[in-house]
Amino acid sequence: MIRKPTVPFLLFGGILLLLLSIHTISSIKPHITSLEPSVGVPGQTLTIRGWGFGDERIRITMGGVLPPSSSYEEWSPTRIRVRIPPDTPSGLVYVFNKNGKSNPVLFTNAEEIPVPAQEVKDLGFPKITSIEPEKGAVGDVVTIYGRNFGVSRGNGIVYFSWTGNTASLQPKDKMSLYLAASEVDLDYEGWSDTEIRVRIPSGAGSGNLFVLSDKGSSNAVYFEVDGSVSSTVYKEKRTYTVRSSMSIQNVVGREDGGLYLWVPRVQEGPNQRDVQLIEQDPKAEIENYNGLMLVFLKNLLPNRTYRVAQTFLLDRYEIETRVNLQKLKTEYDRTRPLYQVYTAENAVTPVKDPEIKKHVELAIGKEKLPYVKAQKIYLYLTQKVRFIPNQTYRYIVQGLQEGRGDSYTFALLFVAMARNSGIPARTIAGYLVTDTKQALPHFWCEFYLEGAGWIEVDPSLGTSPAIEGFKLPLDPRTYYFGNMDNRRIAFSRGLVQAKRISPYGRTIEQPEIHSLQTIYAEAVGGIRSFSSTWNNLEVIGIY
Repeated sequence: MIRKPTVPFLLFGGILLLLLSIHTISSIKPHITSLEPSVGVPGQTLTIRGWGFGDERIRITMGGVLPPSSSYEEWSPTRIRVRIPPDTPSGLVYVFNKNGKSNPVLFTNAEEIPVPAQEVKDLGFPKITSIEPEKGAVGDVVTIYGRNFGVSRGNGIVYFSWTGNTASLQPKDKMSLYLAASEVDLDYEGWSDTEIRVRIPSGAGSGNLFVLSDKGSSNAVYFEVDGSVSSTVYKEKRTYTVRSSMSIQNVVGREDGGLYLWVPRVQEGPNQRDVQLIEQDPKAEIENYNGLMLVFLKNLLPNRTYRVAQTFLLDRYEIETRVNLQKLKTEYDRTRPLYQVYTAENAVTPVKDPEIKKHVELAIGKEKLPYVKAQKIYLYLTQKVRFIPNQTYRYIVQGLQEGRGDSYTFALLFVAMARNSGIPARTIAGYLVTDTKQALPHFWCEFYLEGAGWIEVDPSLGTSPAIEGFKLPLDPRTYYFGNMDNRRIAFSRGLVQAKRISPYGRTIEQPEIHSLQTIYAEAVGGIRSFSSTWNNLEVIGIY
């Protein structure tokens, strides 16, 4: 009788079972067995026990609130310890791993438990009950349902988590973690007391979302932003203190006259953050209207100079952007207000000029993908047009014909050509900051991609010009398409629409300063004439 070799078979079977068990363990979803404490308050440490949490931290949510990275004290496959964040409401706790989310377990905020014989107050605060959808890409519409948002928007703001929010950047305070939906980008599409429709802003990332209105701040809920189309790295933060000023002199007219001045202010954006107006003289009538401040000077006397100044504190980040061309949409939503505004012709952007159309066809050929079209326009300009400082053309097509121009010419040419090709684009006006703290007036631009948001480019610096005190990267032509340094300050994005104050006022335009806007000053009453000087930005400190 022949004995069959059983040992190798048993050994093979054991290995197979081991591999199956490893596969099962690696593919399970997390499971919560207990919370300790199940009733607690913000600031306490919450211990979550269970299994399948994984060795690598993903995230948890508590009543829709996503704790920041700094809140985690421990993460292991069977136990998580995390400090309960401020403003965490009672709600369900979930643990997420690579395979999905866990079973829900209820956590109760002790501060929300009613106390007998105590009057219930503050019932008028905004409250989010649900959002739809719970995940989306930049530019998608999100509908927020709830109550007490206000019958109209007024000063209401929807805040999303900022995609640059990482532990290494060390935000100054809680609000530094968030990014407001943008009026400049026309993100707000509807607002009522129970429903808000808003577009996901450029620069938003996964995390908490909340509403701030005149009635107060709402609860926070978790919202996931699909970042598969593009990714942006924020690094090398620089903090600036700067002073912007102008002067009015040679006033002719009666003393009962006055001047309204639309003064540009430092812009807030994904890579220009935490902008604070720390000093102003005189005090503005309106501190922020479409990115402008309204200052009124009255009882003006001849032979006297009037100075208007503002001091700002801000953070500026260097950014590096990568775009996934396989995920990129080839068509835009042409009904969207952002598309209609930022592909239109205006006073400084000759989109429909036949010369612009001719050069667009030469630059892009039959290319259909928006990102590649923009890149070809950028390369075309950096090769065809020579950078000449202070070579400004009131009609930028002349710069294209003569093959030369300054940053104003480069930026507006890129925007005009991009818009002509069907890509939303806009000019950014501001300053470069040199190593010696000198501020140089400068213009650059950005274009919009569906699902990705705004992509910054600087065509004039892409030509590798020699600028004293301003060191360029090793390959400027490659770097300045999609990446941007932190040695600049933006004052306007696009042509800012200022508002006429008086039907009888006389408005003054002054193009090519550090802001692009429709009105700079408006004389009312007995003012017949005056002169103005817009001073270069003063860089007080860099930290």
